[in-house]
Amino acid sequence: MASAYFYSSIIQFIVLLFFFISQLPSTSSHAAGIVFDLGRDSSTLQYWIKINQGTPLTSIKLVLDLGGKFPWLQCHKGSSSSFRRIKCTASPCGMVSNITCIPRKPCSIYPSNPVTQSVGNGELAIDLVTVKSNPDSKGVPVVSPDRYAFGCATTSNFLSGLFKGAEGVAGLGRSSYLSLVTQFAINYRLPRIFALELSGGFSNNVYFGGGPYIHPDFSSESNTNRVLEYTPLLINPKSSDDYFVDLKSIQIHGKTVPIDKKLLSINKVTGIGGTKIDIQTPHTTLETSIYKAVIKVYNEWAKSENITIVAAVAPFTSCYKSSTLPSWLESGFPISPPSLAFVFPKNQWNVAWWDLFKVNDAVHCVAFVDGGLMPLTSIVIGAAQIGFLEFDISRSRLGFMQPNYMSRF
Repeated sequence: MASAYFYSSIIQFIVLLFFFISQLPSTSSHAAGIVFDLGRDSSTLQYWIKINQGTPLTSIKLVLDLGGKFPWLQCHKGSSSSFRRIKCTASPCGMVSNITCIPRKPCSIYPSNPVTQSVGNGELAIDLVTVKSNPDSKGVPVVSPDRYAFGCATTSNFLSGLFKGAEGVAGLGRSSYLSLVTQFAINYRLPRIFALELSGGFSNNVYFGGGPYIHPDFSSESNTNRVLEYTPLLINPKSSDDYFVDLKSIQIHGKTVPIDKKLLSINKVTGIGGTKIDIQTPHTTLETSIYKAVIKVYNEWAKSENITIVAAVAPFTSCYKSSTLPSWLESGFPISPPSLAFVFPKNQWNVAWWDLFKVNDAVHCVAFVDGGLMPLTSIVIGAAQIGFLEFDISRSRLGFMQPNYMSRF
């Protein structure tokens, strides 16, 4: 029991230091950052990371949830000798919203399943976790293993909806003190930054602590750091852990899609509307009126290019005969204007090649899904359109890379 209170005191101390640490300037002895390989389940299309946790170390697959408040897994009593439950009187318990605290009892929390949208029962705990340094960084390698707080779900069958083999969720919520982003920042003196590489070519990764983000440059037969542009992240008052951006318009082959501007703003009272990033969504989802407008512009473009429209393939409603598409689609070289652009207040994110989904050798479909008439969020930019993004929480900005031909393969 004494050791549990000791570890709780440590967590209390480092959390109090968090705001000072996150603002420290970088130095020559900065930590290297952390990188995980991203797996993707072919059936559910869920992305996951493998964490080595406990004593003895055990590999655990956790589904990545950008808006998750904290990492959690299904409880397995007695599986780790370094596992400790946190008392409700310890400070980490007070940093979790919507808790139940009974003196001398474990801190009761409520993990959320991002697939079923259900909320279960659980307890806050700590255990050892081993991580890997970013091999491309010249910083000091991180010291591992270290202790992390996580939710221990006690609700039976709470893994429902997660891919077969998943044991929980890795929450990367923006505002939560216990998200993996914040815990890595505290433990290793890293900025609160993470980046997703979902281009699907050589590897998929998630980086914590910033770059460098190295990728092959086939034009020069060398490696190069990714060049990013930035746009501000917005805060949704009803969903502060999610990542919203100030999308002003959508352009398709240079034509601006007519969209009701009210749908693009976030209601300050209800939190309804706006645009967020979510890799739980395989393809970008649009409110019905936006979806219909987007499809109309695509079909107008297709007719102007003599592209043959074919039968729809669910969940898509607008599909084309592949052999009639322009040659640039297979060449992978940049086109102007871009096939798809998300327009922000001061710049735009060109999303080339990922706006059409290859169903088979004969059919490509417009890779957007109808999200219904009254969704909570008007536009959800999904995994298929992401490519590479950096979420810089410390500066409240989203970094994106303009597409180039080598990133497509």
